[in-house]
Amino acid sequence: MEGGQQFTWVGKLVGGGVPIPPNTVSANIIGRAITAAVQLGAKRPDLLEAVGIQEATIRNKLARVPGVVLNQLLIAIEVQLGRPAAVLEIGRDSRPSCFSDIGFATRLLPTLYDVIDANVQMQELRQNLYRTSFAEQGEVTPLIWNVLGNDPQDIAAAVEFSVVTYVRLAREIWGDHLKIAGISMQHRPRFDHALYTQYIGVPIAFGAKETAVLFSTEQCRAPSPFANPELLIAATRCHLQPVEWFDADKRLSAFTYFYLWTELNKTPVTLDRVARSFGMAERTLRRHLVEEGHPFRTMLDDLRKQMCDLYKLENKRSLADVAELLGYGELSAFTRAYRRWYDEPPSKGWQTPSRRP
Repeated sequence: MEGGQQFTWVGKLVGGGVPIPPNTVSANIIGRAITAAVQLGAKRPDLLEAVGIQEATIRNKLARVPGVVLNQLLIAIEVQLGRPAAVLEIGRDSRPSCFSDIGFATRLLPTLYDVIDANVQMQELRQNLYRTSFAEQGEVTPLIWNVLGNDPQDIAAAVEFSVVTYVRLAREIWGDHLKIAGISMQHRPRFDHALYTQYIGVPIAFGAKETAVLFSTEQCRAPSPFANPELLIAATRCHLQPVEWFDADKRLSAFTYFYLWTELNKTPVTLDRVARSFGMAERTLRRHLVEEGHPFRTMLDDLRKQMCDLYKLENKRSLADVAELLGYGELSAFTRAYRRWYDEPPSKGWQTPSRRP
């Protein structure tokens, strides 16, 4: 597989295993936006109350909420912080930093075109309030937003958040050398034009026929300095496994796997916590996982090993960092697991950043 084809498993997941209601967003996106806002000084309970959702909904990373909630939340963040462009600030500064975010692996693709295209493929997992499309048109390659019949002004905050995150994604690859021929938005500006330029880095043409970012085709097709084929293939292999479980009608195993993958680096993962997020009793989920051939403790250990393989291949993080990302409260517990997985101590098989030439 080449380029964005590494992420065709997303389409298989959407088409064959996970029914996605129209005009909804994932609870995971809502949770990440709230977490980012709290880091800027917002109060989490107040934001949840403002949009009328429960903490339990946020904890279930596979849950969906009405699409309008995303726009309401983004506006509530700006109001609570008293900063009209807080949404743009969050979109500009929030980026995946580890493999617990499935989108992190897209940075390993060969070109910027592949990176953006893979994220476009993932959009239905994240939201279907709007759609983006991406295709070359001569010297420019437009990323175009389709608001799916919504009033552009009604979902302006959500679209702006999407625009700034795609620009940030491209800037992760090319930094100050990023070339953008122009940005247009269908809706009217929600605050001073200068703030848009400050956070997005490019002047915006408002009231346009369509919302679009015009990337340079030449730059989109140039080799990415962050491409890593070997690591990409390894990550893709991990993502494909739970999709195969959907095909085998082992749905709870697949749901649990995705939950664990996204939560390892955030909160202690326990069977009880997973079961409650699914609205099930712990004993019921345990029984179903055993019947499907994937007992919880075995799955958790296997997944930690798979993710450790990725970090080992990435070769950029310290043992302490990886232990935390895998959900180990103590480095000693990770060291014992490492010996069991690889039949050698980390001191022999792990090259920490400080020890690299």
